[in-house]
Amino acid sequence: MVRLNKTVLVEKIAKSSFKECDLDGTGHIDAKELHVGLLLVYDKLNKALPVYLKPPKHDTVRALMKKYDADGNGTLDFHEFHQCVRTMVGLNEDAKFTDSIPFVIGRRMLFKMALFPLVAFGIKKLLVAAGGDGMDVIPNGVLSFGVEGVAKLAAVKLRT
Repeated sequence: MVRLNKTVLVEKIAKSSFKECDLDGTGHIDAKELHVGLLLVYDKLNKALPVYLKPPKHDTVRALMKKYDADGNGTLDFHEFHQCVRTMVGLNEDAKFTDSIPFVIGRRMLFKMALFPLVAFGIKKLLVAAGGDGMDVIPNGVLSFGVEGVAKLAAVKLRT
């Protein structure tokens, strides 16, 4: 069995996504094809990860197109596309770690597995101490799910 390191795995995902999104077969992709390619990368990552990663919006894709179009021809070849994907997954030296997919995954996992359950536990303890009859029989997982839901609603409200 062949074991892939993360650099080889990212290159493999980038190659297959590039081939799928190079709709006209020119070896170069425009902004629309880049968006399709990144959607394919995110789809493949979301199938393999325990959290959902929101794919970039078209405005973000246009900015990525400008940034990684090294020769300024308005399209990306595979090398330019691969550099874009490498940056997104945190493998480029010039990439900000906080913008990388591993950081986003780690942050979401921290919230999901530590912060939400901790807040739910604290709420349950406060309610039981305040005389909340029957609160002690509610499973912590149910409260944690509720805390996560409230956090998501608050995030949506803050964006609008």
